[in-house]
Amino acid sequence: MKLLCSYLIDDGVYNIYLLITVLLPCLIYQGVMKTKAKSNMKKIPAKYYVGVYTFLVYLWAVFKVTGIGLLADIIRPGIRGGVNLRPFADLGIGFWLNIVMFLPLGIVIPCIWKKCESVRYTVRLGFAVSLLIECSQIFNGRATDIDDLIANTSGACLGYVIWFITRKIAGKNCGEKYKMAERKWEPAIYVALAFLGTFFLYDPYAI
Repeated sequence: MKLLCSYLIDDGVYNIYLLITVLLPCLIYQGVMKTKAKSNMKKIPAKYYVGVYTFLVYLWAVFKVTGIGLLADIIRPGIRGGVNLRPFADLGIGFWLNIVMFLPLGIVIPCIWKKCESVRYTVRLGFAVSLLIECSQIFNGRATDIDDLIANTSGACLGYVIWFITRKIAGKNCGEKYKMAERKWEPAIYVALAFLGTFFLYDPYAI
C-alpha cells in the first residue's frame, strides 16, 4: 500500500511538472495578447479561455500518453527509437487508439476558433501536431511510425466530421457567441508554444 501511494504521489508530481511546462509559455503569450487587446479596447470573453485551457489540457494529455522527445533525451545518452516508414505495417489496437486520441482535436478546434472551421485547417493542424510528436520521438526510446501519423491525422479528420454533423443538427449559431472571430493561427501558436515549453523545460530525469 505504501509503495502504491508513493507511486501515485510521484506520478502526480511528474504530471503537474509536465502541465506547468505546457502552460507556462501559453500564459506568457496570453498576457501579451491581453495587454494588446486592452490597448485596442477589445474585450476577450471569459468563456473563451475555458475553451483554450481545455485545448491546452488536451495537449498535455497527448504529450503525456505519446511520450514526446525532449531536450533532456538528446543531452542524456540512451536508447534511440526506431523508425517505420512503411504505411499500414501494423493495424493493431494501437492504430485505432491513436485515431480515438486525436478525435478531440478535430472537435475542439472549430468549436473555439471561428476562423478555423474548415476541414483543411483542422486536418493540417492534426497532421502538424502528430508530425511534431513523431519527429521528436527519434530522440527517445519510442518509435517514429508513419502509421501513427496516418492514424492521428485520420482521428483529427473524423473529429471534425463529428463536429460538422453536430453543428448541422444543433444549428449554425450553436456556441457562436463563445468563439473568437480573429486569430486564425492561434491554435497553431498554442501547439508550438506548448510543444516548445515541454521540449525545453520538462526534464523527468532531474527529479
